Amino acid sequence: MHHLHFRLKPRLIPLLAAAMFCGAAQADDDYDDRYYIQPMASYVLADDARNTDDGIGATLAIGKRITPMFELELRGNYLKYDAKSIDRGLVGGLLCGLLPCPEPEDVEIYALGAGANLFLGRHFYLHGDVMGGDSTLMNAGIGLHLGGSDGGWGLRAEALFHSDEGDYEETQFNLGVHIPIGRRAAPKEVVEPVQVVPPVEMAAEPVPPPAPPCELPAPGQPMTLEGCKAGDVIVLRGVNFEFDKSKLTVNAKTLLDMVADALLARTDIKVEIDGHTDAKGSDAYNQKLSERRAQSVKDYLSSRGVDLTRMATVGFGESKPITTNDTDEGRELNRRVELKVVEIGGGAVVAYAPTPEGSTEVLITEPAPAAAPMAHAHEPESLPETVLAPEPETAPAPAPAAAGGNAQVTIGMMVFEPKEITVTAGSTVTWTNDDGSNHNVSFSDQKSGRMKKGATWSRSFTTPGEYPYDCSIHGPSMSGKVIVK
Repeated sequence: MHHLHFRLKPRLIPLLAAAMFCGAAQADDDYDDRYYIQPMASYVLADDARNTDDGIGATLAIGKRITPMFELELRGNYLKYDAKSIDRGLVGGLLCGLLPCPEPEDVEIYALGAGANLFLGRHFYLHGDVMGGDSTLMNAGIGLHLGGSDGGWGLRAEALFHSDEGDYEETQFNLGVHIPIGRRAAPKEVVEPVQVVPPVEMAAEPVPPPAPPCELPAPGQPMTLEGCKAGDVIVLRGVNFEFDKSKLTVNAKTLLDMVADALLARTDIKVEIDGHTDAKGSDAYNQKLSERRAQSVKDYLSSRGVDLTRMATVGFGESKPITTNDTDEGRELNRRVELKVVEIGGGAVVAYAPTPEGSTEVLITEPAPAAAPMAHAHEPESLPETVLAPEPETAPAPAPAAAGGNAQVTIGMMVFEPKEITVTAGSTVTWTNDDGSNHNVSFSDQKSGRMKKGATWSRSFTTPGEYPYDCSIHGPSMSGKVIVK
């Protein structure tokens, strides 16, 4: 049994350190960064001073490519040198037959250590290692790597200067296979910013500015209703009344002048004026007070030229507080007038219903879409039952559900889920990689970089159309589509 006695000479440590750090410079080429094992057969041209035959054995390396040019390895080495027979002649043979003579012994060496490879190109590399065990070994030389271009096994051969304790200087040859472990990651991709240049013969269409928010403007700015839609509510903060009355203050009239100008600029909009109070006083009293205050706002806007048929009033009393009524600040916020957009160009249906509390609830619904015209205008409005198309026995498969604003696509098990997604223009779709493999999202005009597990990538879609994509790492078999309405 051989026991490993590590006797690493301190003067050899700088040699290994130099080999390790000489590969620090990075290259831009793609490289295989998987762990690998490398079993090799070894042959050593024995130093004459050993008085043995040449050595044979095995070397096992376990390593990993750290940069495109540099590998680190753990190495183990076993070598055996068979002793040469001694020619003692006739007299020596007779004497050794009578007296004990020392017999030559075989030499076996076990050693473990670390090494590094610095690649000079695709195939050639410099190797250096230091190992300790039965002896302190140092190897340095050149290696050749062949094959493995498709990520599979390769062949490696090494010719090394072999030093044993510094007492024996020999030449060692290693020949074996390079076996990567696991699945190779996709090559790193550099994502360049995509610049869309309009054709020379066509002028780029200007992008319309976003609609302003449906709210009160900042001080000194005009009010607009351009960004409003049916159901939007503008709290008219600043429209105040004299205490316990429905008479508007001077500041309230100034604010309502802006509201009147905005309504006169959008004659297709109909609004509802909602009055609210705090909780002081009885429910019945507050209900009447909220109705009178809403009516006061309507009358003032009418005096500024807004058509009465475009305005309705509702009093809610104290039934819809927006915060607590236990503090002065809360009660002040609850005493408010709201302007609710109920119709734009006839695009909404408004209904009023009483509530159990005695106030009025406003119901706003979009009208049903108009029925599609018949294929032939000259056909009669009603057809005999015998010519009506029968109902299909099986309902058609539903279209992908539309996603509003933001949508999510998960990458897992080599598929995009959902494979097809429908969004509205202006939406943002985010892809998240939950697979153990690396993927990317590749459109014809834009693509993400390599996405490791847990990585995300987003893209916004502003123009309606169909946007097919795939993973360029794994090919068209892994594809998806975004449909923008």
